[in-house]
Amino acid sequence: MKKIEAFVRPERLNDVRRSLVEMGHRSMINYDIWYRGTEHEIDQHQDHGSSSLYDFMPKVKIELMVKDESVQSIIDSICDSACTGNIGDGKIFIMPAEMAIRIQTKETGDAVF
Repeated sequence: MKKIEAFVRPERLNDVRRSLVEMGHRSMINYDIWYRGTEHEIDQHQDHGSSSLYDFMPKVKIELMVKDESVQSIIDSICDSACTGNIGDGKIFIMPAEMAIRIQTKETGDAVF
């Protein structure tokens, strides 16, 4: 069992969520964050020809608990649906998860998915 944390652009959230649901993965948590990646600052061009430098950028953090055999397909799905090809598209982190328990029934492991 793994925990996946993906930081994506807010405007890509619906595409990522739709992609995961189409795969059959409906269980996820998301919330708004401010994230600073490896770039020093991002030069964001405005409509009027001016630009602004940003240090922290708004992102959405998506958390998922998944079976080990689903990890790669979920990573591929997130990358495909979140990518714009520009700096600041986000990051994905994968961590081991020791156990999952459904509180209502006390089921554990794969039964929780």
